[in-house]
Amino acid sequence: MRYAIRSLLKAPGYAALVILTLALGVGANTAVFSVVRGVLLRPLPHEGEDRLVYLRQSAERAGLDDVKFSVPEIIDFRENAEALTGFAEFSAMPFTMLGGDRPEQVQAGIVSGNYFEIMGLGALLGRAIEASDDGPDAQPVMMLTYDYWQSAFGGDRDVLGRTYRMNGRVVTIVGVAEPAPPFPGETDVFVNLVTSPHHLDATMVHGRSHRMTDVFARLVPGATLERAQAELDGIATRMYRDHPENYDAAAGYAVTISPLRDALTSNARNTLFLLMAVAGLVLITACANVANLILTRNLKREREFAVRWAMGATGGTLRRILLAETTVLALGGAALGLLLAYGGLDVLVNFAGRFTARATEISIDGGVLLFTLVVALLAAFAFAFAPALRSQEVVNATLTRGGSRVTGRQRLQRWLIVAQVAASVTVLTAAGLLTRTLIRLNSVDLGVELENTLTFEAPINTDGSMTPQEAIALQEEMERRIGALPGVSNVGVGLAVPLRRNELGLEVRAEGAPPAPGQPIPIAQMRTATPEWFQAVGMQITAGRDFESTDRMDARKVVILNQALAERLFGDADPLDKRVTWTGQVLSAIGMQEEWKTVVGVVNNTLDDGPDAPPPLIMFEPLAQAALPFFPGAFVIRAHAAPSLAPRVIEVINELSPESPVLRIATLQQIREENVASERLNTLLITVLGGLALAIAAIGLGGVLSFFISQRTAEIGIRMSLGAAPARVLGMVLKDGALLLGIGTVIGLLGSLVATRLLEGLLFGVAPNDPLTLAAVTALMCAVGLAACSVPALRAARVDPLVAIRSE
Repeated sequence: MRYAIRSLLKAPGYAALVILTLALGVGANTAVFSVVRGVLLRPLPHEGEDRLVYLRQSAERAGLDDVKFSVPEIIDFRENAEALTGFAEFSAMPFTMLGGDRPEQVQAGIVSGNYFEIMGLGALLGRAIEASDDGPDAQPVMMLTYDYWQSAFGGDRDVLGRTYRMNGRVVTIVGVAEPAPPFPGETDVFVNLVTSPHHLDATMVHGRSHRMTDVFARLVPGATLERAQAELDGIATRMYRDHPENYDAAAGYAVTISPLRDALTSNARNTLFLLMAVAGLVLITACANVANLILTRNLKREREFAVRWAMGATGGTLRRILLAETTVLALGGAALGLLLAYGGLDVLVNFAGRFTARATEISIDGGVLLFTLVVALLAAFAFAFAPALRSQEVVNATLTRGGSRVTGRQRLQRWLIVAQVAASVTVLTAAGLLTRTLIRLNSVDLGVELENTLTFEAPINTDGSMTPQEAIALQEEMERRIGALPGVSNVGVGLAVPLRRNELGLEVRAEGAPPAPGQPIPIAQMRTATPEWFQAVGMQITAGRDFESTDRMDARKVVILNQALAERLFGDADPLDKRVTWTGQVLSAIGMQEEWKTVVGVVNNTLDDGPDAPPPLIMFEPLAQAALPFFPGAFVIRAHAAPSLAPRVIEVINELSPESPVLRIATLQQIREENVASERLNTLLITVLGGLALAIAAIGLGGVLSFFISQRTAEIGIRMSLGAAPARVLGMVLKDGALLLGIGTVIGLLGSLVATRLLEGLLFGVAPNDPLTLAAVTALMCAVGLAACSVPALRAARVDPLVAIRSE
């Protein structure tokens, strides 16, 4: 090893190039493996995770992949399923927490008393919520999640016993939960059922259609997932048959079960496998380039090896020398690669956080270090043992003739270049397709005007102290005061900010127009809006009229439909002056009832579920006619230099409603960028990896051609002395490089046609075999490759014939 280090110090350029190339390849793979390990391979912190399962109910023909469960449904499963035990309940709701320095909205998980027992989790500090915390007579208690404890309380161990006010109730902190992936969504605090009066209401306890609960359970010892699924299918079939009024037969209701690990990672698995495959191609490119460099160095050392043979060295001796050098280089590349991987870890955590709750578990730990070490050592062995050593007879001839024929090794080097180019083309094709997807997504008309807008939410904390009419009056006063600020042209307030998903979906029906046979009852998003809402958002009334100030509670009930809902309910018929109503068993649970409302207008669609999703069905009601128990207070302001108004807006809200937090302040342009953030990160990461592969391949191509030219110096000198023009020599070298480039590009394109099928789920408006992308990648690869070839070609064209001949 000491000899290897001394030898490499005499060739610092070679050593630096090998270490840097390996660092790029190993670093990319280490970084990606840290994500794969954290998300897919690391054990969950839940005790007995192998038996922990997640239940999901869907109505796919109605376009709903997750409709949650109601309390009566959970009771049916708990009483009849033999392969499962526990059935812990979790309901996600935002609560306003009062009692701190300022009002704060927290994402609360309302859990049953057996939740932490079934989930296999405990308390890091204090105690967990337990069975004694169930029931209407229990005291309201709260556990902080570990992340919220750190961010909001700075990890203060004296939080136990502190009290806050939620929903008009005093809630006591009894513990801090041990770290675990937040699932099924981001959670700040866990509270028992009594903390949410709604969860003790009869409509929640007995309403079969009032579905807002996620369910976790455990397989009993010896039970299989297949047996549990079969039992759930039977129970669900009986439920749907015995209670037809609660299940639209055309909606396709079904219950599925999956291990919690799979549920946590289902959205991330394909994307991570794609990223790992691309990083693997980068590693192949890097290793091929390093192999070429080592082959070149070994060819230059043939006289040294010949001397060693002559002095009695064996093949094993020479292999040890090579292995020592490649080990030093591989470990150096791995160390530098680890530093590069660590530097890019935050980007990868943000990337994974778009797809899975396990992103918080990503780190450079012992498993990742072991992976890096194994990759480095495997590379070292491959580089040391893959090149064939010359036989002793051939080496002895080398000593006498002063040179050697290297035709066989040159062929190997050429094929290594072809492999680099092919791998680079495949990665670049993936990057090109994702870039085209991002361009398409950014060009989609979302149905709103993005410029000069500011949005925020100011939920009103009614907690029984304010009637719905008083809450509406307060929001209208907020709207009036904000509208009076300098530069403001329009202000609207409603139930949800545009371009953000709204989870309040209700069945809707039109008078005299039942769904066609076999078609599910439409489920539309409920929205409220004030008369200036659509102008503030930049939406267009395509038929009828806007809401007016006279659309009050004592006036005729009116609604505005978006185009998608109007077409679903009425087809090509004119929807104006037709009557519609919310329907379904769930209405009573949220304090509503069926009531006919007249359609007075139709508004354009907005892509609130994302630019790559169809427009949701939406029905707007005037805010003044809304009969809701909650008022999220979603504001949209249109004004010159709208973002600069944020401090003034906060002052107005704090003055009018000190207990209302101001949340999620953003422009519509920022919300749009947030909606395509996942696609942007996909594109960025794959493009960076593609750039690495391209740079490595170009360096390798230029380096190998330079070596080939050095081996043909005498030949070039003879050609030029016999009259060959420099341009002909230039063309000869470029032709040699172009052949390698062409073969590699063709193989890479053929491989891309197969590999990019993995991308289909990530593409929008672009086919995996998109001709424009393939043409652009081919042009880029050829341009960069020929540029790399031109450097050694120009050097060959400037060879002095006399010097070249004397050198031989």
